[in-house]
Amino acid sequence: MKVLIIATVAVASLAGAANAGSISDLQFLEAARCRGLASSENLGKLDTASLDALLRAEGGDRDLAVRTSAVSKIDAARKQADAADDKKKAKLLAERESKCAAYLGGAK
Repeated sequence: MKVLIIATVAVASLAGAANAGSISDLQFLEAARCRGLASSENLGKLDTASLDALLRAEGGDRDLAVRTSAVSKIDAARKQADAADDKKKAKLLAERESKCAAYLGGAK
């Protein structure tokens, strides 16, 4: 019985490790950019709760360089969106609607 319990715990911990980092670093950075676009006043702020949860959950096991880059992407995207003129604003809104839809969980 002890062997079965130990084996079950070992398999569960391996499954947890396999699920950690379920998106690539590139997808993580793309989600970070989406977070910046979603928080822009100029584009119209969106509810970012699901995106924040994703970044929090996925960020823990990332390299420091990736996490630092993600913070930079959030800030840069928000600043870019806040300063965008009408033409650029339309382009950023289209990006947010297409590339970011999966990360935002349908927030409008």
